[in-house]
Amino acid sequence: MWAHSLTVQDYQDLIDRGWRRSGSYCYKPEMDTTCCPSYTIKCDAMGFRLNKSHKKIIKRVNKFLRDGLKGEGDDETGRLNGGEGGGSGGDLEMGEVARNPRKELAVGKLNLVGKVVEGDLAREGLDVKEPVVKAVGSDSNLSAKSQPTSQGSPPKKAKLLRIERKRERLIQKGLSAEEIASSMKAAKGKNVEKSLEDFLDEAPKEGEEAAHRLKVKLVPSSEGASSVEYNLYRAYQTAVHQDPPDKLKMDRYKRFLVMSPLKLVTIATASDEFRRTLDRSFALYSKYQTAVHNDPPGAIGEYQDFLVKSPLKMLPGQSAPSCGLGSYHQQYWLDDRLIAVGVIDLLPSCVSSVYFFYDPEFRFLSLGTYGSLRELAFTRKLQQQLASISSYYMGFYIHSCPKMRYKSNLSPSFLLCPEVYSWHPLDQRVIGLLDRSKYCRLNEDPAAEDANRTRPIDVRNVLILHGSSYQRYSSYLKEIGSPELEENVITYAKLVGKVCSGRMLLYEG
Repeated sequence: MWAHSLTVQDYQDLIDRGWRRSGSYCYKPEMDTTCCPSYTIKCDAMGFRLNKSHKKIIKRVNKFLRDGLKGEGDDETGRLNGGEGGGSGGDLEMGEVARNPRKELAVGKLNLVGKVVEGDLAREGLDVKEPVVKAVGSDSNLSAKSQPTSQGSPPKKAKLLRIERKRERLIQKGLSAEEIASSMKAAKGKNVEKSLEDFLDEAPKEGEEAAHRLKVKLVPSSEGASSVEYNLYRAYQTAVHQDPPDKLKMDRYKRFLVMSPLKLVTIATASDEFRRTLDRSFALYSKYQTAVHNDPPGAIGEYQDFLVKSPLKMLPGQSAPSCGLGSYHQQYWLDDRLIAVGVIDLLPSCVSSVYFFYDPEFRFLSLGTYGSLRELAFTRKLQQQLASISSYYMGFYIHSCPKMRYKSNLSPSFLLCPEVYSWHPLDQRVIGLLDRSKYCRLNEDPAAEDANRTRPIDVRNVLILHGSSYQRYSSYLKEIGSPELEENVITYAKLVGKVCSGRMLLYEG
């Protein structure tokens, strides 16, 4: 189904019935007939729990930013399917990369490859009237402290460093020595588990000594595409997905990751920044597609169709966070180099990932998983502004595909029942059902039905756009209807549900 224009609420309702979009093209798998049923999966962002692997990845990125050192990392080989996912793999050796922020990292010192993930963001003060830029932060200068001294003394342990950082924060707040001692003593008696935001906030901040700076720019995707992004996309697809170069055209990139039916009517000034970085984005995309997906380099128009264009739009007066709702690109800048791009949709109830690509030279940072963790943090941040935003949608989950299993590591996760469209925890019960049968009804109640199902009588209320006017299908059928048209309308109404079929306009050319 091609969507020329969609409200963010319409698309929210569609993905809650198993739909997804690629550019302006919306699709819904035929779950009961396909060989590999694709279940919509989401994570409860507010209840998200970090595991040991997640903590290691965040610490590795923070250490690289602070010291310029590659930690013992995990290969990212799990998220190789259609922009979905993360993963882990073998260890990498320690190695030092250039500490000068102005110098590009030596290609020969970095392991190539990568993967596709979902997107990123977590920052303060969401204001997209101009592209948002924020350094990924920490609270104190750790570069010198974490390095061995000239006399060969060992680096301080992480626990001691955390204590020193906390003491410095209290000093900056103007607390006296007695107040600091009292606060530290009180905190010592509490065994409080660190949050996702606590780990992310341990990266070096602006003004602190660090080998590298990581910044994130949030720009509306529906306003155009940058050659910077396109070049990154080419690099990613080539290195990670082994896409042949002649397949990676800019127009394909636009269809896939730029075009969107979600229109941002509240933001009008960020498009210049988006267009300014188009070449670099496309170059990164091409590099990624060639390395990871074996895609051949393509035209920038394909890139825009894929990852820039969006049919999504907000309605005037609709509740939204300060940045607005719709389709965005999150650009990761390491010093002055674009190293990753996350394509996301901000919807009334969730942050939905569309695609994530990165420079394969930075595989050792596990950017895919890191990006998904920051996207979860972003969801939690948005929830403070709009309470209805509470979930992080990860696209589809295919139980028979090992590369999809990483999604269940973002806990708690839920799968959408393909018959009742109710959400169910991805627990041992559901896993057991999927182990026995690729396709199954997840709702245990045999009497439960789709509350938004379209009954035969509801088909007459489907809105038909014909020419420059629209009317209910019951009226349209009397004038121009045909048996073939009626079959198409019935199928459409069944798939999109009663609410959307009575609200969206079905174009009859």
